[in-house]
Amino acid sequence: MRLLLAAGIAGIGVLVNDNVSWTQSDQAFADSFERALRIGTDWMVTHPETENLALLYMVADMAALTDDVRLRRIVANTVTNSVLPPDSVWRRMLEPGASVRRTTWEELSELQDYQRWFLYAIAPQRVELTDAERTAMFAPDRFVWGSRTHQLLALILYKNRTANTPAVTDLINHLSEKIALEEHWDVRITDLYLQRMAFVLAAGRPDLIRRRWVERAIASQYADGGWSAYWHGWGSGLFAFSFSSKVPNSHTTVQGVWTLYMLKYRYPDWLRRNASTASWTGTLARRGGT
Repeated sequence: MRLLLAAGIAGIGVLVNDNVSWTQSDQAFADSFERALRIGTDWMVTHPETENLALLYMVADMAALTDDVRLRRIVANTVTNSVLPPDSVWRRMLEPGASVRRTTWEELSELQDYQRWFLYAIAPQRVELTDAERTAMFAPDRFVWGSRTHQLLALILYKNRTANTPAVTDLINHLSEKIALEEHWDVRITDLYLQRMAFVLAAGRPDLIRRRWVERAIASQYADGGWSAYWHGWGSGLFAFSFSSKVPNSHTTVQGVWTLYMLKYRYPDWLRRNASTASWTGTLARRGGT
C-alpha cells in the first residue's frame, strides 16, 4: 500500500511539479514574487521569537543581503536575550570568531545527529564526533528524504567555516543534485519542499531551481505572509499525514523567505532568466527596512 501511495505521489509530481508555467505570465510571476517576499518579511518581523540558531543564521544572511535593519534587530535581540551560555559552540552559527568552550559528551548526546554535524562544521576543534558520525556526515549516498538536506547544510557550513576543498565542493554538488531530483518528484509543498530549495541555493546551485517550484511555493503562502509545515494534511515525511489544523510557523516561513531573498539578491540572473520580460522593481533593494 505504501509503495502504491509513493508511486501515486511521484506520478502527480511528474504532471504538476515541473518547470512549465501554465498560469502566470512573466510579469505576474514577478509581481507575486515581490509580494511574497514583502509579506514574508513582514511575517518574520511580527513573529521574531525563535531560539533556533540555524534559523537565525538564515535571518542574518537575509539581513546581510539587504541591510534591512528590522532583520538585523531580530538577530541582535535574540542573541541579547538568549539563554545560551556566552561560550556555547552554537554562538558560532552567528559569530564565527566567538570564543567557545569544548562541548561535552553529555551535551552532544542530547542533540540530533545533524545538529552535531552543524556544530562540528563550525567548530571542529571544540566538537568531537565519533568515527561513525564523521563517516555519515561525509557519506555521498547514505541518506534520503530529509536527511540529505540536513547533511547538505552541515557541509555548506563546513566549507564556509572550516575546509573549502574540492572534495567537499564535489560532495555538496552531488547532494544538491540528488535533493533537486527529490523536489522534482515530490508534489507536496511542505516544510521540506521549501527547505530543499533554500539549501540548494545556499549551496550555490540556482541552476537546479525551477520556476514552477517557486511559483507553487508562493501559491501556498498564507495571506499573512507565513508558510505552514503541512500541505493539505501532508507533512514532510513520505507517509506523514495529519487531519489537524495547521498554521504558519517560523521554521517553514524563514526557509521560504530565505529562498526568495537568495533568488533576488544573490542570484538575480535566475530571475532575469525565468521572467525575462518582467520589470523587477527592487522593493527591498539595499536601503534597509523601515
